[in-house]
Amino acid sequence: MKLSEKYKVKSEKLIYLLTNEKYEGTINYPVIKINFFSPFIDFKNIDYLIFTSKNGVRAVNKITDKWKKLPSFAIGKSTAKEIEKLGGNLKFISSTAYGDEFAKEIIANYKNKTFLFLRAKKIVSPINEIFKNSTNNLKEVIIYETVCNNPQNFLKKPSIVIFTSPSTVKCFAKNDDFTNIRAIAIGKKTKNILQNYIKNILIPSYPSINDCIKLAKNIKLV
Repeated sequence: MKLSEKYKVKSEKLIYLLTNEKYEGTINYPVIKINFFSPFIDFKNIDYLIFTSKNGVRAVNKITDKWKKLPSFAIGKSTAKEIEKLGGNLKFISSTAYGDEFAKEIIANYKNKTFLFLRAKKIVSPINEIFKNSTNNLKEVIIYETVCNNPQNFLKKPSIVIFTSPSTVKCFAKNDDFTNIRAIAIGKKTKNILQNYIKNILIPSYPSINDCIKLAKNIKLV
């Protein structure tokens, strides 16, 4: 059986996704993994929850069901779907799916509210700094971290590689080189990191994995 058949890639192109997320037409090459934490979370006097990734939703759901009682703000469509899938109360979805713009949208529409940001150990957008210039109060609890991982399979070239975060770029660099690949970055910050390693980076019109895959299926290999 050919590798492309094994992973149900419907064309001769090999499209690698650098996470464990399963998407039709892609091969997982998980250069990152998620470590979930179990901190105490105080939901008292919190008006809204902020999530900037699906992993934040999954992390809090492992700790408690109390989060489901509060309205949640999601950075993008995939995070919003995870909130609804796990029974949360989805209140707001960012129109851009970028952290900076997400924070600016919130403070432009809400005043004198207290938000709880359930976040990763390392974040790329200065959401807390943006909130300081508003009448709102932002509390933060770190509930997971992203660390590098060594994939068990191997990456064949030429191929298309989808980078889903700045972390996937840095961890990919520890596992492989950037020769003979066609790189797709999920968003602007990921693209900025990728530019340290490779040129001619593609980016979808909307920063989502599904949009990255659609783009990958319609481009030529290197």
